Amino acid sequence: MNLPVIKSAILAAMPFMLLFIAGIVDAIGFIHLKNGLFVSFMSGNTTHVAMLLSSHQYSQSLSYIGVILLFVTGITVGEMIAVLQKKNYRWLVMSAVSILLCSAIFIEKITIPMATNFVLAFAMGLQNIALRITISKAMPLTFATAFLANTGRELAMLLLGQGDKNIFIKQFCLWLSIFIGAIVGSQLMAFSLSYALVVPIMLCLCISGLLFWLRALTDGE
Repeated sequence: MNLPVIKSAILAAMPFMLLFIAGIVDAIGFIHLKNGLFVSFMSGNTTHVAMLLSSHQYSQSLSYIGVILLFVTGITVGEMIAVLQKKNYRWLVMSAVSILLCSAIFIEKITIPMATNFVLAFAMGLQNIALRITISKAMPLTFATAFLANTGRELAMLLLGQGDKNIFIKQFCLWLSIFIGAIVGSQLMAFSLSYALVVPIMLCLCISGLLFWLRALTDGE
């Protein structure tokens, strides 16, 4: 068994796995409230806040503002973990995401639905930091528009005979990971929130375990 090759393959697949989870959780959060509020797609929430504020619907905008702030807070906390725990932050971050998703199941049973989405938004913000596992620069996990833009740009270069087919396929598959994740999340919500969240929780735990195993290899990247 070629261990370095296996490790490299896992690292290469990590962005797609994390984007898949983000798509699942975003669909779960959106369907949970049924009001057009996303827990990881902040571009949509930003536009919605702007429209609500422009029409003086201030009370309705508070939930969107809260989700955006908690998403940013999650990223901030993740960065702090990364700085303070350089050797272990990747698996620690994903373990924290797993715990937050588990807590959302219990919170949903004892308080208002919005509180659950606040927890999910914080978890998705935190998860953004884990994508540093495979790239030197941070890449937002939920910026689907960027992946589509990159896909279009690479397609243009291919049509001009100057592109790289592998880069085009990668960018398209990054977007596709979110898309398929959202489909899965929508199907899971046909049952219940508690049932639906079990899938991303299990995936996060598996990823946390993999990152713990790979921590020596990925230090300093």
